[in-house]
Amino acid sequence: MSHQVDRPHADINRRRALIGMGLAAPFFAAASASAEKRVSLLRIDETELRRRGAVLDGEIDDLHVLQACIDESAVTTPNMACPSILFDLPAVTICLSGPLQTGGRNITLRGAGQDLTTLVMKTGGNGILTHGTSENPAKGYLQLQDIGFDDGNPKGSGCTGLSIHFAADAPQAAMTWQGVSLRKWSQGATVVNCPRNWHCENVTVFGPDFAMQKASGFKIISEPHFIQGCFTYVFVNVLVANYSWGWDYDISSPLEGQRFYSCTCYNGWGMVRSRVHATPDRRNSIDETYRSVIWYFMECDWQGFGYALDLVHCRNIIVRGGFYIANRNIDHLPIPDGRPRRRYMSFVDCGDILLDGVKFDVFAGSEPELSLVYVDGRSDNFRARDTNVLSYATIYCAFEFADPELPNHKRNTLSEMDTLWAAWSGGEKVRDAGGNQISQTSLRDIGGEMTSGGQISLQGHVTIKADKKFLSFPRRSNGKSWFSAPPVVSVQTIGSQGTATLSKVTVEGIYLEMSDSSVDVMWQATGS
Repeated sequence: MSHQVDRPHADINRRRALIGMGLAAPFFAAASASAEKRVSLLRIDETELRRRGAVLDGEIDDLHVLQACIDESAVTTPNMACPSILFDLPAVTICLSGPLQTGGRNITLRGAGQDLTTLVMKTGGNGILTHGTSENPAKGYLQLQDIGFDDGNPKGSGCTGLSIHFAADAPQAAMTWQGVSLRKWSQGATVVNCPRNWHCENVTVFGPDFAMQKASGFKIISEPHFIQGCFTYVFVNVLVANYSWGWDYDISSPLEGQRFYSCTCYNGWGMVRSRVHATPDRRNSIDETYRSVIWYFMECDWQGFGYALDLVHCRNIIVRGGFYIANRNIDHLPIPDGRPRRRYMSFVDCGDILLDGVKFDVFAGSEPELSLVYVDGRSDNFRARDTNVLSYATIYCAFEFADPELPNHKRNTLSEMDTLWAAWSGGEKVRDAGGNQISQTSLRDIGGEMTSGGQISLQGHVTIKADKKFLSFPRRSNGKSWFSAPPVVSVQTIGSQGTATLSKVTVEGIYLEMSDSSVDVMWQATGS
């Protein structure tokens, strides 16, 4: 019987190695010696790193070892423009003096947990990972899983942790982040031109403690004339704290399909700021008619100084559920962009906006110049329904429909319905600058009713004297009539002292002819 010599093989956990886009195919061709060599270069684990000289103690710089692994990788996968490499990292802290340059590869960095596997940048460095630059944008995907990225300076070194810049021909599934933590960075991540399908789940981005960074947790950019466009970013259970903005969008080419599920943002100004100034095609001028579509916020949680949602030129916006509360501005921080007051949410030149079951709380002692929801005069089709307001301070208003100098002239395009005023300490509930929008609360407060379609019902009981034959309808807070056309009116006298006959109906009121000097009248007016 011949003796069969065991051949050494690379230490491969096949179940884990097959996880990740584009990494499975090379393993099915592992029958030859050359395939074995490719596998060993595809997956870099602790053994391979130490063999190459990595110390992995969190103090000695291991940047050169990890960078060499990336530069030497040559495993190609089908339909991918560049080689792929998988780092399978143990529960260690790895010190890097500067950023890993990964833009020329499809790269996966996978650890043992965001608090167990940590890449820490030495104080004074310039970031910890660069996946593409403006000069050489990345053509490969970036996958991050169960790993943390820390700035070694607890107060922040003044740099961005992850800098990412994609090429137009990057993979359709460009990025997946799962179980990732970014800590102490002056800005968490900058993402430029991510073309498709960024899935970001169970991610935390914490700025330095006890300070609000001027920058954002995520700075997301689509550059002018990026022909591919940027679509479909999904954020699930992402927490951002200690930044002026959680997500800050600068959109100069179409960027659409932004979805936030159970995301949280604390200790800054706003949660999401979006500025759209896009050139949707090859023209050199900005298309002011373009609105970035699909902005969904489901059961999110925000506490900051103002402008939890600050959206300009967006449409198909849904805010469903969630809790929003503003800190007191006791330090008198200047309001961003020089706006007249703090607001919880602001929609400017936006369309198709739905607030559904959103909860707003206002601290006692908040300043009176505060409003909850602002919708400017250029926006359309705004609906707020089943809102819950708990306010322990007198504020400017809850709903602010446009500015007095720039009202919305389109009737019934902004609406407030079925609001629960759990607590209200004062201020105007709905400020309708144009006096032509749907404010159900305002009508209910005077005994009327209004439907979501703008149908108005008013009624009253008055005693009319013979010398006063005109009965005026209640008016809106700015003095305008509720009705845009004469309503349908019914009149009924009470008792037997006389009769009142309806002679004329206008949008302001009704004219009556009476048979006695004084008549008790019940009236009802229905119209739009």
